[in-house]
Amino acid sequence: MDDNYGKLWLQKTTNQLAVTRAQQAIKSLGRALPCRVTAVSGAIVTVAFEVNAAPWNLPQITIPKAESPWIRMPTQVGDKGVTMPADVYLGGVSGLGGGVASMLQRGNLSALVFVPVSNANSGPIDQNAAQIQGPNGAIIRTTTGTTSSIVTNDSGTTITFGTTTLTVNAAGITLTVGGQTFTWGGAEAVSTLPIQAPDVILPNGAVNEHYHPGVQTGSGNTGTMTG
Repeated sequence: MDDNYGKLWLQKTTNQLAVTRAQQAIKSLGRALPCRVTAVSGAIVTVAFEVNAAPWNLPQITIPKAESPWIRMPTQVGDKGVTMPADVYLGGVSGLGGGVASMLQRGNLSALVFVPVSNANSGPIDQNAAQIQGPNGAIIRTTTGTTSSIVTNDSGTTITFGTTTLTVNAAGITLTVGGQTFTWGGAEAVSTLPIQAPDVILPNGAVNEHYHPGVQTGSGNTGTMTG
């Protein structure tokens, strides 16, 4: 039987060709491989593969991060993750190329994105709370309508809505509203009225140079401030 099979060279060659083509197709697919970040440029990272591919030497590649423009991650050099393959060219949507993708498969390292992977040694502060953090804090802001933002970093926290701002930092509290700025902190902090400004407007008049009717000595109370 083996002798007969050997005589059918066309059958043998066709079978080997099919196996070879299948292997080539598998090799052309992108691979989900562990990697670490070696450089960061905006939303794009360069990664080195954390895998022993001997005798081959896998090159470092520059690929997009798997994130939305609405939520940005402060990816740092050394962050660990995995490459995730797409079926077709990504340059048209990542900005690393142009044009529109076709169904033609590119090289097996040219359609990858970087996906971060959590680590057992960097657990959350609170398992039941959302956690947003970065080397320089966090930014929350609107992109339409009245400007509204919360910026927190090592200089303090500033809340802004339009022209109104509230800043809390080591120096104290600063509030700017209606063109006036009020501060409380340091040498300016007092226990009675923790606000200082050229004037403070209360429901019945200004604090500076105001008057009360019915002033009398003893334990009597004055009347309502008249302005």
